[in-house]
Amino acid sequence: MMKHWYVYIAIAVVAELLLLVCERPRIIKSKPLRYIIVLLVAFFICWGVYDLIA
Repeated sequence: MMKHWYVYIAIAVVAELLLLVCERPRIIKSKPLRYIIVLLVAFFICWGVYDLIA
């Protein structure tokens, strides 16, 4: 689990960028729901990129 620590950092960076995009227009009103959706989308984006690279 400690072997691929950079994947967790990449998910956090992508999630933060997506959150900045979603915060401005208030696309999703509920803050907890917005965080969950952003984390799921960031996870799937990073998972797809990791599969392409590895």
